[in-house]
Amino acid sequence: MVVNIFNLDRDHQDIKERLIECMRDVLSGGDFILGRHVREFEEAFAAYIGVKYAVGVNSGTDALKIGGLSLGLKAGDKVVTTPNTYISTAMGLSIHGIEPVFCDIELDTYNMDPHVLDEVLKKEKGVKLCIPVHLYGHPCRMDEIQEICKKHGVLIMEDACQAHGALYKEKRVGGLGDVGAFSFYPTKNLGCYGDGGIITTNSHEIYEKAVMLRAYGQTSKHVHAIEGFNSRLDEIQAAMLKIKLEKLDYWNKRRRHIAWLYKRELEDTPVILPMEAPWAYHVYHLYVVRVKERDELMAYLREKGVTTLIHYPTPIHLQGVYSRLGYKQGAFPNSEEAARQIISLPIFPSMKEDEVIYVARCIREFYGMQV
Repeated sequence: MVVNIFNLDRDHQDIKERLIECMRDVLSGGDFILGRHVREFEEAFAAYIGVKYAVGVNSGTDALKIGGLSLGLKAGDKVVTTPNTYISTAMGLSIHGIEPVFCDIELDTYNMDPHVLDEVLKKEKGVKLCIPVHLYGHPCRMDEIQEICKKHGVLIMEDACQAHGALYKEKRVGGLGDVGAFSFYPTKNLGCYGDGGIITTNSHEIYEKAVMLRAYGQTSKHVHAIEGFNSRLDEIQAAMLKIKLEKLDYWNKRRRHIAWLYKRELEDTPVILPMEAPWAYHVYHLYVVRVKERDELMAYLREKGVTTLIHYPTPIHLQGVYSRLGYKQGAFPNSEEAARQIISLPIFPSMKEDEVIYVARCIREFYGMQV
């Protein structure tokens, strides 16, 4: 059996004709930039998250960049995030001279450890923003993070790029901080057919700043109040995302069911499975496990036709681009241990039960366990 880590074609079969029709609608309408579909999707997504405003941009990286700059960050300021995330969490702002500092993770959720965060903010001067990452679809401990950030006078931008629909204490992530940032990369829980992203906020001031920044700093046509960017969500992507948003909760339930099947099949093995905190609604953008024999297991699964990936093999503080920050091996032990051991197993909404069981049985065979 061949089991890919994603299967977008199969996921979208039941809405394929609607997606094609909406593309025809955009093509015939002749309005391709910041038109009706973008406005309607922004309104629908804001309502889904439970915030007042949403601003569509051209990628998750730009959502992080423009979201941070909308908060008034400038060169020389610092942001704190975790090293166990995709590099765009840091690079979206560091390219503008806003330096990252790092906070280690909890090994059970792979997310920011609030106790470590408090120590970092006591030590580091000039931190203006905290970026907790709801990694793999599991929300961060937002109450504790908010309390610590408030104590230190630090703003919060949620990196929710892997957590569309995740809940923290029955509230959707992306609506809990000053700003939220989402990616619509094709493989996300809510993905488009190219690059796309969105910023969420309850602040009208932040909303207006983000709207200007995404379109050359314009307040109106040919009137530029600030320096900005060309970062607009395409009309055709917004039209398709509007349709796919209707399916998001169902797709997330499917991911949760697949995660339950994996747990049932693997809970007696040496594999460390993902956890879900009692206050969390995990949406399993990725199904990430930890094993000591990572390379050997990946090779074995590859021989059996199972695709796996590593998200992410090198923590950000050890990437060459940030060597200037002076972090050394061992600086963030939990993030480094995770990077040595994590494997992302196949998970996607249309994944079949026999495919999940096949992957699990291959893992059991690797360990010489009964299948």
